[in-house]
This record gives sequence, structure tokens and C-alpha cells, in this order.
Amino acid sequence: MLRIALLVICAQLFSFSATSFAGETTKISGTQTLIAPLQTPGVKTPLVVIYTLSTCPHCREAKEYLKQNNIPFIDREIDTDEEHMATLIKIYDSMGVPDQNRGVPLFVIDNRIRIQGLNKQKLQDALKEVTSKPK
Repeated sequence: MLRIALLVICAQLFSFSATSFAGETTKISGTQTLIAPLQTPGVKTPLVVIYTLSTCPHCREAKEYLKQNNIPFIDREIDTDEEHMATLIKIYDSMGVPDQNRGVPLFVIDNRIRIQGLNKQKLQDALKEVTSKPK
């Protein structure tokens, strides 16, 4: 509960600087809605998972940005699903981020790039990276 409270406080008090990380993969469950806009045939769209709080204005802005730019994503609200919160904590633990620097939104792109906060340029760069490099 303390970690949830810290994340809620951080999300509402701080603007987040964006940092990208590569690390261990995360398990993706199908409990949230996948928003998939029309795609150009033959173009692979990366899987974007965004960890959010339902009350966070930064998270709403991030999701709106993804929608406006036709970037399909899975929204994982950590305050409405304990499993998503546990996964987010594991991701931050693997990244070595101290508790006081953890917050949302957190983007996980193609299960390998993590970006904390909405930094549109870093997000676009990460999306280009995963679409231009074969796995």
C-alpha cells in the first residue's frame, strides 16, 4: 500500500522526466483493452504498454497522444488492478529506480524499451527503433 501511495503522490505532484531503459521482458495479460487503429498493410506496429493511474492528468495526456498519433497500446491502470501494480513494481525494481523516483505514466515498448513520463521525442525515437530493427 505504501508503494501505491507513493506512486499516486508522485504522479500528482511531479512532472516526470523521460528516460528510456532496456531490460527484462514483462508478462502481458489480456485483461485490458487493446486499442488498435487502422494499420498500413505490411508495416509492423510495435506493442506499446502504458502503465497509468486512472486519476493522473499526465497519464490521460499520454493516452490521448497515443490515440491522436494512431499508436496502438494497452493501458494498464495500476490503481484498478493489483496485478498491474505488482508488474510495474517489478519493472522499476529491474530498472533500479528508487521508490521516490517511480511514477506514471511508464511506457514499455516492444517489451524492451522503457520510458518514464511523456517525452514525445523519446517515444517517437523508440517507436522508430523497434520498427526499423528486425528481432
